Amino acid sequence: MSPTAPTSPVLTVATLTPGTISNADGYLFLLAIKQAMTAQPGPVTLDLTGVIGFSSSFLNSSLGALFEEMGAASFKRLRLSNYKPTQLKQLKDYMADVAQTHTAE
Repeated sequence: MSPTAPTSPVLTVATLTPGTISNADGYLFLLAIKQAMTAQPGPVTLDLTGVIGFSSSFLNSSLGALFEEMGAASFKRLRLSNYKPTQLKQLKDYMADVAQTHTAE
């Protein structure tokens, strides 16, 4: 029997939430991320297939709340797949702003 490496969870945003606009969408996504993170200690991949962009409401209710509840270490466990350069920039900028705001407090 050959050992197999554990696979990290992949969360496909478009299948977990009806959109990436509202606080309610962001909260659903937050719950999925937290569940994946508490189920195992490794990275969690966010698959952005089919996602056009994110509203600030969605980001505040998902990634912002994740940072507040689980700290900076939670951001370090996130991985992205199937993203566009503009999505990467938006998420990096948002995460840097959240980290800076919470450090300043």
